[in-house]
Amino acid sequence: MAAKEFIDAIGSTFTMERKTKDQFADLCDEIGISISAAVNALIEQAIRQQGMSFSLLDENGSTQEGASEIKRRIVDVRAGNVEEHPLIEA
Repeated sequence: MAAKEFIDAIGSTFTMERKTKDQFADLCDEIGISISAAVNALIEQAIRQQGMSFSLLDENGSTQEGASEIKRRIVDVRAGNVEEHPLIEA
């Protein structure tokens, strides 16, 4: 009788937005792996690399701080709180 290999595994639960989960499930389907296998691979890679190599930029390529600054400036412009800069040609 062949020796059985036992894997010490636990189940984990986490919450994400439904749209995100659906998009991730579609991606996993496209590359032919389960969501569980993809998450395990991402976690194992993070442990090996002692870090995570993904971007924290938003869809416009801005950091959260940069996006907040842009939004603040938009509010200022809309409120008329602007000054003409001498380098700007009229």
